[in-house]
Amino acid sequence: MKLNKITFLTLSLLFASFVFCFYQTFLWLHYKYSYQDSYYSHGYMIPFISAYLIYLNHEKLREIKISGSVIGLVIVLFALLSHIITTMADINFISGFSMFFFILGSVLYLFGIKITKELLLPIFFLLFMFPIPGSFIDIIGLPTKTVSTSIGLKIVSLIGIPYYLEGFRINLTNTIMFVGTPCNGMKSLISFAALGMLAVYFLKFSIIKRTFILLSIYPLAIFLNGCRIAILVFIADKYGIEKASPESYLHDMSGIVVFIAGLIILFLLIKLLSSKKELPAKDQNPN
Repeated sequence: MKLNKITFLTLSLLFASFVFCFYQTFLWLHYKYSYQDSYYSHGYMIPFISAYLIYLNHEKLREIKISGSVIGLVIVLFALLSHIITTMADINFISGFSMFFFILGSVLYLFGIKITKELLLPIFFLLFMFPIPGSFIDIIGLPTKTVSTSIGLKIVSLIGIPYYLEGFRINLTNTIMFVGTPCNGMKSLISFAALGMLAVYFLKFSIIKRTFILLSIYPLAIFLNGCRIAILVFIADKYGIEKASPESYLHDMSGIVVFIAGLIILFLLIKLLSSKKELPAKDQNPN
């Protein structure tokens, strides 16, 4: 893949228009990444991971001839139109996803179908940097929070802490603890989903094993979130609700500990699947 002058100028023009048109969207993304209890604090890292994935394929990309596709230009124009309309309507999350289609269309228009196919995973990995509406997360997160709370309280019962549950209000002996919306496990789910996608990309597993890893992400996130709720209930019961509040460093540390535990479990799962050899195909020749 070698850039000629026309392709380079077109690329520069598209990049400049991308920065100019989506400047306000960049500011919105920064806000969504940086506010307290953000589900997308990992968003800053996503473009760099995608760039690294592209770099890993740079030798293969050099061997592919550039052949632009006009379909890409149509996608770019669609992305800009949807961005303009949604910006006027103050619907920021659609404007964010318009970014994705702008990038996808630009690659397809400049470099063609073959190169775009090679870059599909790095491009689609960018979807993890675009926040979905909070109301949608709340809808998905409600059953997740319910199951996580149930798991957490079963653990609490095993360690002998008495409680009385009213909805998401946990009445303890000396205090009351609420399982709030940020404790719905969606942050862990989104982060582990991104890690799962990277795992199935780098590992030379069969489709069945890759699918199994991806499907295991959801129950893993729910279980780990239940463990975190159990830890916070234990802290609130033994040391007071102030130590378990979102402002406490113990609250943040519990999230870090649970995330590290999730990484270890995911690593062990991959290690277990790696140790299991694929069954060889049966010999079709009777002799």
